[in-house]
Amino acid sequence: MSGGRGNRAGVSAGAALLGFVVAAVLVLRHGGNGLPVDADVRAWALAHRPDVGVAAARAVTATGTGPVPYLLAFLAGWLAARDRRRRLWAAGAAVAVLACGQAVRYGVLAAVARPRPPVDGWATHADGWSFPSGHTATSAMAAGLIAAALLLHSRRAAGPVVAVAGCWAVAVGLSRAYLGVHWFTDVIAGWLFATVWLSVCAWAALRFLPATRHGTAPRGGPRGGDAGDGRGDGGDGGNRRGSRDSRSSGGSSGSGGSGSGGAGRRGEQRVSGPGRGEADGRGTDGPGADGRGADGPGAGRRGRGGAGGRGSSGRGDASRSA
Repeated sequence: MSGGRGNRAGVSAGAALLGFVVAAVLVLRHGGNGLPVDADVRAWALAHRPDVGVAAARAVTATGTGPVPYLLAFLAGWLAARDRRRRLWAAGAAVAVLACGQAVRYGVLAAVARPRPPVDGWATHADGWSFPSGHTATSAMAAGLIAAALLLHSRRAAGPVVAVAGCWAVAVGLSRAYLGVHWFTDVIAGWLFATVWLSVCAWAALRFLPATRHGTAPRGGPRGGDAGDGRGDGGDGGNRRGSRDSRSSGGSSGSGGSGSGGAGRRGEQRVSGPGRGEADGRGTDGPGADGRGADGPGAGRRGRGGAGGRGSSGRGDASRSA
C-alpha cells in the first residue's frame, strides 16, 4: 500500500516539476515580461474592478500570508496524528514543511528574478520578485496539508472540507492576478511549486517514516485460540503431553490393574493444562488411557475415568503392552 502511494507521490512531483520548469523557461526567454496570456488576464482585471470586487479580493488575498497558513499547517499536523502524545510532534512537522517550502521558494524567486507587472495596475501593496507567487504557493501548501491530514482519517467525511480548502487556495491565487500584483503565470507557477513540494514531502514521509506506511501492529498477548481454548498450539501441546503420559501409564499398568488406575489419575493431572479443549483427551488416541491391563476391565474403567473419559478411541493399547 505504501509503495503505491509513494509511486503516486513521485509521479505527481515529477509532472508538477516538469510544468514548473517549462513555465520558468518561458518566463526567462521573454526577459521576465508578461506572456500573451498574462497581458490578456491583466487587461481583463483592469476592466472589471468594482469597489466590492477589490474589497473582496483584498480580504481573500490577506489570508494567503501571515499567521493564517501557519495556523492551518499546525492544525493539519494536529489532526493527522491519532495518538495524543504525537500530535505536537506532527503539528511541528507540518509547520516545518511549510516553512522549508517558503525557504525554497525564496531561492527560486531570486534565481528567476522576474519583475512584477507595472505598478499603475496595482490595487494592493506588494514587494519583491514575482515568480512564483508567494501568496499562491503558501495558501496551496497549507490547503494541501489540511487535505492530506483529513484524508488520512476518512475520505468521505473529508470531502467537503478538502473542497473548501482547495477553493480557498484557488481564490487566493486568482486574487493576486486580479489585484494586478502578479502575472497570471506567477499564479500558475505558485500552484505547481506547492504541488511539487508537497509531493516530495509525501514521498519522503512514505519512504523514510515507518509510521506513515501502515498502522502499527496491535500490542498484547497471543490470540485467544492460541492461548488455550483447545484449538491453538497450546491445546495441541497439552494433547501430545497427555498422550505421552498415557503411554507411560499404560506401560506401567500392564503388570497389574491397580497400577492402571493410578496411571490414569496421573494422566489426568498432567493432561489438564492450559489447553482444556483437546488436552483433556477429546478426540485423541491415548494408549493406555483405558488402562485395560492383565487384571481385567475394572482397572480399564478406572483408567478411562482418570484420563478424562472423553476420548472414544483410546482403548486396548495397555493390554497389548502386557
